Amino acid sequence: MKRYILSLLMTALATIAVANMWQTHTNTSHVFDILAEDGDVWFSSWGGVVRIGAPVLKQDVSLSDMRQKEMWNTGNGLISNDIRRIVRIGFSSSMWFASDNSGISIVSPLGVQALDSSLGLPSNRVKKIVENQNRILVATYSGLAEYYYLEGVNFPLLLHQYNVQNTNGALLSNELDAMVLAPNRYLWLGSTSGINYVHLDSLAVDSAWHVLSVPFGTGHTLRFAVNDEVLAIATAQNVYLRSSDPAQNGWTSYSAGNQLPNETISDIALNDDNTLWISYGNWNEDTLIYSRNTANLLTSVSESGTVTNYTENANGLKRKSISRIVCSDGYVYLGSWGEGIYRLENGSWAQYLPNSIGFPKVTHINTDLNYEVWISNGSFNHLPTRKSALGASRWKDGVWQTMNIANSPIHSDNILTIAVDSKNRKWFGTYDVITDESPVGWLFGLTVWDEETDVWMHFTRFGVRYWNHETNTWGPFLPGSPTLMSNTIGYIARDMHDNMLVAGYDRGFSVFNADDELIGEFEIPNSVYQRGIFIYHNGRQYFIGTQSDRGLMIWNDDSIPDKDGPHWITPSPAELSNCEIYGVVSIESPYEGPQHWIAASNGLFMWNEQYWYKYDTAIKRYRYNLSTGLWDNDLLYYADEERLYGSVRTYPTAIYLDPFNRIWIGSLANGISMYDPSTERFTNYYQANSPLLSNHITMFGYEPTEGLLLIGTPDGLNTLRIGRTVKPQTTLQQLKAYPNPFRPAVHSSVLIVNQPTDVMPQGLNSCRVYDSSGALVAKLEETNFSRFEWDGKTSSGKLCASGVYFFVVSDESGKSKRGKIVLIR
Repeated sequence: MKRYILSLLMTALATIAVANMWQTHTNTSHVFDILAEDGDVWFSSWGGVVRIGAPVLKQDVSLSDMRQKEMWNTGNGLISNDIRRIVRIGFSSSMWFASDNSGISIVSPLGVQALDSSLGLPSNRVKKIVENQNRILVATYSGLAEYYYLEGVNFPLLLHQYNVQNTNGALLSNELDAMVLAPNRYLWLGSTSGINYVHLDSLAVDSAWHVLSVPFGTGHTLRFAVNDEVLAIATAQNVYLRSSDPAQNGWTSYSAGNQLPNETISDIALNDDNTLWISYGNWNEDTLIYSRNTANLLTSVSESGTVTNYTENANGLKRKSISRIVCSDGYVYLGSWGEGIYRLENGSWAQYLPNSIGFPKVTHINTDLNYEVWISNGSFNHLPTRKSALGASRWKDGVWQTMNIANSPIHSDNILTIAVDSKNRKWFGTYDVITDESPVGWLFGLTVWDEETDVWMHFTRFGVRYWNHETNTWGPFLPGSPTLMSNTIGYIARDMHDNMLVAGYDRGFSVFNADDELIGEFEIPNSVYQRGIFIYHNGRQYFIGTQSDRGLMIWNDDSIPDKDGPHWITPSPAELSNCEIYGVVSIESPYEGPQHWIAASNGLFMWNEQYWYKYDTAIKRYRYNLSTGLWDNDLLYYADEERLYGSVRTYPTAIYLDPFNRIWIGSLANGISMYDPSTERFTNYYQANSPLLSNHITMFGYEPTEGLLLIGTPDGLNTLRIGRTVKPQTTLQQLKAYPNPFRPAVHSSVLIVNQPTDVMPQGLNSCRVYDSSGALVAKLEETNFSRFEWDGKTSSGKLCASGVYFFVVSDESGKSKRGKIVLIR
């Protein structure tokens, strides 16, 4: 697996390998393809590719007992996370990962290479790949490409492209849906225009291309399967079998008329014993969702014609549609759309469910009072959209759990925002106006879950009702219970007085105290639509953000806002009107006093309660001129100084203030800019210099026990270790210094850590460094990472000579451990 070393380190962060600093979390339970070889299983998803296998020193284990070995995604070099097909190319010892719309990632011992339209692919929309010795055929939506490997050349070379035009019409269509290579070396190609077949030795001969006469006509999206004897072809609801030898004739068909379910077919496969496997689900490429009308998931048809149907929640299968069937290594594998993969073992289906976040797109992040991370997945739409409306996920002790309407009383899968109140209850808000098109089971408003008592409340404009665990239904609305101003929720936030503020997207804001009493309602002045999408309280002001309607409004007082109250401030710059507000943070600048930073669709702004400023890539900071209504130059960049967004023209989409008074600014198109108020400098992280899953940042959060900055993207979650604020319970155990020997000319510092917990005990710890004579050299302070760091100098700043040095770490109770460091100059 490709590894990155971060070249730009944040101020005050230790110099640590990126693998220790960064982690990636994508959803890999929604499976597109499976490859099984030599006891290992690879499967691809919209979150990248995972390789699993037997635990160390074990063989022939069940699929459910396998463990993850490797993972590939955009964080470690793939050109896309949306991987539709996997092929192992034996000639080059490489894996080819075909994406939906970005070409192919080639993973080999040399690293990751990209193959796209600039290198001969007819289209970046790849449908299928097949290998034959040193030749690779790639079917796309714009024709067929043939590549080959030369001995000693580590990159495939384009041999030929085949399309309707350069085959004189022999290829029926450039938009290829299906391709399979039979053992007799006949290549079969399918499209809505029909089926071509051609022998692999005659691809360059137009007259060698043939059209198969079929009993089902044209206009169908096709799926193929083949073995030594049989070719299977699936249309929407029928499967047709014939000999894989083009010279032979005769068809056998299966449909709803002979025991198949009346369902849309999602995939087919053939065993070596000619057993036909058929799975069901109607695929929507726009939303990336399968739908079915029955409980039927799968059918097997034996060579003699015996039909066996497999339904939901039977024989080890769960509920989600089957997206892929693969017969390999003597097993039948299934890829499900949401529940990982299955393998048929002794008549039952063993499951491997990846430990992963439940969806790709991160909408909101919040950490509760038990330091558990909650992440939502929603959108401003009353219908499911691409990669959204998949519920909420919790990350606890390294384990992911996803909640949705299928497995919990949560009121909708379109969870747009999550908040945590003073009692550690979780508030789930949804954007849903509820129409006849809305999915079955979705409800408007918000739900509140008290995990300790397992009590669920549903808040709406009509009042509050509770979940009945005996009947698994919502009870009636309670008379006189508090109500929301709107059933469509744009944002939920807790203020510093433990009140919960709920932004109704279309009507106004509701305020509840810690006892769930409605203590206030307000609207934003001069706002037509009241499209609230953000709330922030810093103890002195409330910042209210809308979606394009009013923009930013400030209630310049610590009291609950009132529409007709005297404390409203409308920002002077026109750019902060009719824009989207993505976030606000307040800091106390070492040089300028209070600063309020605003991430908006029109740019990054700052208000110091006297002047308005705008930060940019060309000029570091502009100041708004109230007289002219223009922006005047205020601060320039120094030569070679890192610039906002890494000088890329984009705009902020998220902003976060970490516990160490640093501001993290996420952008639409170039990752993250970290602003340190103490140095007034930006440091940039983007896909080219870090393992970020995407350059589009949607949300930030923080987990204090591991010291992780949580970074949301449309393709998953990144974490970056930035320093702890909460240390778990531990004692001094085994101290380790690394690198050791320590060469200051190579490494800026040596780290002293407490293993195996990688954290010093709670309370105040101290570390002293002594030379070989026993003289005290330096006293060290514990870093934000709960470890010690020595730069090879005395406390007065003098360089220490080469030699052996001893360190002693003492905890708050006086217990101590010691170790030694070899310093080489």
